[in-house]
Amino acid sequence: MKFAHLSDIHLGFQKNEPLQKIEQQVFENAMEKCISLNVDFILIPGDMFHVNIPEMRVQKYAFAMFRKIHDAGIPVYVVYGSHDFSPVSNSVIDLLVETGYLTKVTRATSKEDGSISLEFIVDKNTGAKITGLSGLKVGKDVEWYEKLERTSLEDESGFKIFLFHGGIADMKTDSGMDGDQMPLSLLPKNFEYYAGGHMHKFNHQKFTDYEHVVYPGTPFAGYHQDLEENAKGQKRGLVLVEFEDKVKSVEFIELENTQYEIIEVDANNRRAESINSELVEKTKEIDAANKVVIIKVAGEMISGKTADVDISLIRDKLNDSGSLVVNIAKNQLKSKEYSITEAKGSNKEEVETNVIAENIGQLRFEQSILNGESGIKLAKRILEELSQGQLANEKKNDYIPRVRDSVLAILGVNKDDS
Repeated sequence: MKFAHLSDIHLGFQKNEPLQKIEQQVFENAMEKCISLNVDFILIPGDMFHVNIPEMRVQKYAFAMFRKIHDAGIPVYVVYGSHDFSPVSNSVIDLLVETGYLTKVTRATSKEDGSISLEFIVDKNTGAKITGLSGLKVGKDVEWYEKLERTSLEDESGFKIFLFHGGIADMKTDSGMDGDQMPLSLLPKNFEYYAGGHMHKFNHQKFTDYEHVVYPGTPFAGYHQDLEENAKGQKRGLVLVEFEDKVKSVEFIELENTQYEIIEVDANNRRAESINSELVEKTKEIDAANKVVIIKVAGEMISGKTADVDISLIRDKLNDSGSLVVNIAKNQLKSKEYSITEAKGSNKEEVETNVIAENIGQLRFEQSILNGESGIKLAKRILEELSQGQLANEKKNDYIPRVRDSVLAILGVNKDDS
């Protein structure tokens, strides 16, 4: 018996058409691989989509792929991730569940004493018992784990799988993913397999009472940093697990995505003219045709404006050479002469976190949730909701209330009282 475990697909993240095609092709390859391997079922612990209601193009594609999996007789078990969950509206995942293409694993009941109990779903083909919790917003998932009634889960017999979405602090990882990390001890013990989502690199570790804790990583890219890591050789794929009464093997299966070139320039203590010359020379050295090209200029110039570094000219040259996409790593270049206070960070997510942290650190609120780490999480979640674009065919009069209600729900404010 065997199952596939993949996560953090982030369908709908890519805005550039060539990358959209690669995103879809990688997911299609993953589904075809599951069919060819004749897996008994598939696990997807969150962030299947980049937003809870993606544009119609993404929805149509997802429905076609999951219909194919359904017709092949392969059940798909899911929990929400932090991206495809919304506190006030349904997700397209709910539509896929209604059609019978997916099965949501989280079946929770709140008890009078405040604790939360979970039910198992039993896979008909294998008898595997599956349960788990979705990834919630602003650290709410930790509150759920702390209230979780564990005894019945840990004492349950049989082959058990727990799906979860979130970082585990005990896991040794070099992933730069943002977000909270919780202690491994919050997960219920004595499951044969812990199917994780949220961390974007493959990671499989064993612990006492937690035999197999596994993240498959993103199969392509859910953040711009993922593309840079792909260009540097990061492997992407899914996990295949063979089992009987115990796990027999855990195998990472690579999925090819596209070809890359990366141009990196160290700008420390240099002038724009020197940096521009190096960019031109390095551009001549690569074959950009039909490849994703990453440009990363990082460091602090000794003088001049950062705008004097003419990356747009290099981008035009690469596009003329037939590159698929030219992706520029932002917020990496500074100048001593035109220095302003900037938050540090190696990617957009880290920069946002540091900017918010710096500003929240200068304020004090009566409500504890608005201060410190909880305030940072709250602000980031609100920023994420506010950045959601208007959906295709969605009227402005519907778009504004949808975003407003999402933000109020995050703040825990009843819209009728606002």
